[in-house]
Amino acid sequence: MKRFRGAANVVVIVLLIVAMPAIIAAHDVPYPGTVLSVEAERVQVKTIDPESKKEVSLWFAVTGDTMVRRGDRRVTYADAKIAKDERIVVVVNHDAEVKNVAIEIRLAAQ
Repeated sequence: MKRFRGAANVVVIVLLIVAMPAIIAAHDVPYPGTVLSVEAERVQVKTIDPESKKEVSLWFAVTGDTMVRRGDRRVTYADAKIAKDERIVVVVNHDAEVKNVAIEIRLAAQ
């Protein structure tokens, strides 16, 4: 009986470890779309609103903590050289106190 309880505990721990990244990332919301405008500290994206399913234009703030990826490479926001009409995915933390702050920007490789 003790062996069974020990094995059950191991299974529960393994399941928690496997599920933890999904639980942590569960509040990250990706906004795929097209770049409308790029400024020094924000980017405007034409995307589909997940709730209304209608096309909207949203501004996303870019901070020093925003991770920017061009293809597989991590680059700075300035070095990404984001262009108007380029495809983009902006990931935000839906539960953050300040809304529409980009935690990650994904761009196609050049």
